[in-house]
Amino acid sequence: MKKILLITLSLLLVSSILVANEISFYYSSKRIDKGVDSERFWHLKDFYLEWEGKNFITSLDFSGLMENNPKLSINEAWIKFNLFTSYYSYFQKYQWFTIDMKVGDMAYPFGNVSSRSSKNISIFHPKTFDSNWMVNFTGELCSKYTFKAYWADGGTNEGIGGADSPSTIGFRGKYSWEGLDIGVSLRNRNLTDDEDFDWDNDNYFDIGVDLLYELGNIAKFNLQVYNLSDEDDNSDLNFFVITSYEKGFILPFANKTIPYLGYFSKNGIDGKGAKESNIVIGLNMKPVDNSFIKLEYNIDSAVDEKGILSTDNQNISNALTLEFGFLF
Repeated sequence: MKKILLITLSLLLVSSILVANEISFYYSSKRIDKGVDSERFWHLKDFYLEWEGKNFITSLDFSGLMENNPKLSINEAWIKFNLFTSYYSYFQKYQWFTIDMKVGDMAYPFGNVSSRSSKNISIFHPKTFDSNWMVNFTGELCSKYTFKAYWADGGTNEGIGGADSPSTIGFRGKYSWEGLDIGVSLRNRNLTDDEDFDWDNDNYFDIGVDLLYELGNIAKFNLQVYNLSDEDDNSDLNFFVITSYEKGFILPFANKTIPYLGYFSKNGIDGKGAKESNIVIGLNMKPVDNSFIKLEYNIDSAVDEKGILSTDNQNISNALTLEFGFLF
């Protein structure tokens, strides 16, 4: 019976790979053991699969592959419906205003960040933006102004007897012009009808500002500044910035190589924002068409007096990491 099950799962995996639109593998050179100094190994950490259509995306993540209990999680799984579209002229050649609705599991529209491996120039990815099951309405005006309003289901908290968790509502606006994107994100993560709810003290209100600027085909600057509320009164303001040389250069084994440098702040031991950081230095290479290889080194400032690394980013802290993938 076990052999039949194993064969069935293998066939399902192989058939899925054959029809997937994007596949990527992620390796790390260091294993982090809590409370124990690390040793260097090369381990397969994650395996991504993604299917994309005109109005849908499904993305799966197989993590902890070298551990006793590998985990399968959904990165994104949503379907899109067009609710309204208007045009400049009777011939319907240029769209003027559109409204779409997405339903499913998707990344929060909070900041200018993509959840797709091929779209992320850095392997290091802040966990502050996360994803959830939601309904997301998107409006676009003249291809310059974008508005998103969404409601995310909080689900149930199994740790407290299956009680309902607060829902999330949010809004994001973006303006695009000549290679410049400027966005503002607002989010309330504690929407509840609890009679004991104190709007001033219990409300988790997040705000973010982002700027993406492409200087022709030479360089790209991605800046995100955000404040995520929590239960303490400390400052939770953090930011990250990634600068990449988009023009790139040619290596013997790659058609194009884009070097990049990133700085990601994070909360310190005292809970205050921007006290610690991760610095990433990397290369994004394209050996052949429809493929990518990202080689990156991460420098984590969160090292205690014994020289033990923080476990906040255990897959990549002070490690050389490699990710490669294919697009179909």
